[in-house]
Amino acid sequence: YYLDFCWCMNFTAFAMILLLVFSGTVAHDDGLVSDTARKGFFNAMMGVACGTLMGANVVLPFVACMFHDVNTMTGLFIHLMPPMVMYTFMWHSAEIKEHWPSIFRLTYLEGLRYFPEEGIFFTPGDGLDSVAGSSVALYFLWWIPYVCFQLLVGIDLPRKFNDDGTPAKPKWDTVFHSTMRQGLCMTLGTVFRGRSKKASIALCMENNFDLIDFFIYMTCHMIAAMTAFYCIGYPCFSSQQFHLLMIIFVTWLVVARGAKRYTYYTTKMYSRVLREHFATHFS
Repeated sequence: YYLDFCWCMNFTAFAMILLLVFSGTVAHDDGLVSDTARKGFFNAMMGVACGTLMGANVVLPFVACMFHDVNTMTGLFIHLMPPMVMYTFMWHSAEIKEHWPSIFRLTYLEGLRYFPEEGIFFTPGDGLDSVAGSSVALYFLWWIPYVCFQLLVGIDLPRKFNDDGTPAKPKWDTVFHSTMRQGLCMTLGTVFRGRSKKASIALCMENNFDLIDFFIYMTCHMIAAMTAFYCIGYPCFSSQQFHLLMIIFVTWLVVARGAKRYTYYTTKMYSRVLREHFATHFS
């Protein structure tokens, strides 16, 4: 789970903030983190937080506010908190610099630009002095190693059966397998592969997804991430009002999902259990 994009980006941001705190308090800002590195990191995290992670709040149904479920709440925070933090850095930078001048300089904010000088379309690795260029580069720095990990060992870790049909010992789950089991396997199977619903359910039961499923998943992941950089990240970068409205919207959305789930728990699920219990008792 922790190798998924959203987790890796949160770990990266947390590590960088710790480094900035160490540089500004313990090392007394002795050049441990250069201005170029600070700007590059800010550019990358701006696009990731306000683009991909903000979009994930919208499209992922499991991002919900459910106070009793630690896993769901953790997933909520890793998707919702980064856009909120970047809102503070982008639109309240004066207050941050006033209170923590030695940790967060933010002197480069006035000269930030979202797209490279060459234009809005560029190849990965170009335009590293821009938000979009740095964000795309950071995404592929995760995407390529993650694909290699899945091809080498990851895709087989949760399997319940080996290729010869003998029982296997499932080790660790991955976000890919978990997302596929939540209905994506049936969608991809129907749309892209002409697979029956029954066959897709069997794959979910055994955690036995093949490489074609994986590459379709990763291609869709990449397209969705790139789209979010352009369609959500850029408006958030350009407009404080849009950024704030997106935060309000996704906050309402995750609360509504949680409320819907709790309504199901307290009405339909328990009433069904009671009906089954009474039916068994009186029969």
